[in-house]
Amino acid sequence: MNNRFFIRTFLLLAAALASATGHAGLFTLEQAIEHALAHNPVLAARKSGVEAAAARREAARGAHHPELGLSLSAVSTDNPLEVFGSKLNTRRVTAGDFDPARLNDPNRQDIYHAQLALRVPVYRGGQLTARSTAAAENASAHERHYERTRELVIFQTHQAYRQVQQAEQAVTIGLETANAARDHARTTGALARTGRTVVSDRLTAEVYQSAMESQHEQGITRLEQARSALRLTLGLTDGTAVEAAPLPAAVPNTPLPVLTELETVAIARRTDLAAAHAQARASGAELSGARAAHRPRFDVIAARNHFDDREATASSTTIMGVLSIDLYSGRRHSAGIDAATAEAQAAQWQVRALEQAIRHEVRSAHAALSGAIRRHALSQGNVERARENVRLVRERYGQGRTILIDLLQAERALLEARQEELTARVQVLLGWAELDLATGKGTPPGDGAKP
Repeated sequence: MNNRFFIRTFLLLAAALASATGHAGLFTLEQAIEHALAHNPVLAARKSGVEAAAARREAARGAHHPELGLSLSAVSTDNPLEVFGSKLNTRRVTAGDFDPARLNDPNRQDIYHAQLALRVPVYRGGQLTARSTAAAENASAHERHYERTRELVIFQTHQAYRQVQQAEQAVTIGLETANAARDHARTTGALARTGRTVVSDRLTAEVYQSAMESQHEQGITRLEQARSALRLTLGLTDGTAVEAAPLPAAVPNTPLPVLTELETVAIARRTDLAAAHAQARASGAELSGARAAHRPRFDVIAARNHFDDREATASSTTIMGVLSIDLYSGRRHSAGIDAATAEAQAAQWQVRALEQAIRHEVRSAHAALSGAIRRHALSQGNVERARENVRLVRERYGQGRTILIDLLQAERALLEARQEELTARVQVLLGWAELDLATGKGTPPGDGAKP
């Protein structure tokens, strides 16, 4: 077990040395966030959704513009009506063409028709405006969702990075404790061989050494898992070594903002709430478009036609106004209005539900951060008291005034106090980041200032 322990410790220290010398796997928090934003597939998918929504917005706006189309057709027919129509279109009808025999049984005719048509939507009952508005609001909602996903990626990267820092420092603490336990076991073993202490003390020291080395092994495993999670967050799939900068020794000494002010800020700044409002407006516009289906529609159409039946060619121009209204649609339009009304109501309820959820998130993050700050303050004092207690117990043990178990218990208490302080420190750092996420403040600054 000792050989395996030393080998893993050596590998860990080698990785730390590589980081200290500027190895390519070393990321600062800002670099990690930048890398994650550039390679996160969920964020890339959101960006594609933004582009698609923007294209649909442009398509909806284009429906207001005139349409110009060109059509070409070729027909070979002996249909009496089409053959006679071809003669009319090419302006070559003669008196002989009204002979009943020729009308009823014409020769097969090849007809070529080219048409250039311009359609201008003059009035559509407000449908085009409603659809354009809905598409614009949906595009805005996609943009806000992208921004929120970006904030989530930033927080997830921050969280994974802090967990690596915590695991690295936990390994250091575990190594120091394991080394101290090994020294105690070595000293106690020597004393037991000379008869200056009982064998049970040697066994107790060896059991304590084994327990501390086991904890250290578990810490190394947790560090490897934390680095793997950070690689996943960064979008690294090639097994690249990932190292983090040292965890800050102190936490931000910044007063916690007032909860009611944070709730107000969150309601004003949360991009997912802005997206929900945009979707609600889009639903309202779609309801207006559904209601417009009952209204009349008016288009102006201008067409230039060219006919060729191989015997003659001619062109003609047509200009018309088309007024149309649906008198009966099998309740299709009414059902569409009912559906749009329900969807608009659902969108409003979703806005209200999200507002409540945001307030809850802010309150929860505020309470967690407040508790973490108090817990860290307490843990700092406990570490100092535990260090002093270990010093005093070591003195008494060296003077023969106490037993080994008291020293081991004091050192275990110091280990637990250091672990508690480390956990509380990370919770404070992440607590600020989580509060920023809940209030929609976006990217946290680097170490040394309030995130």
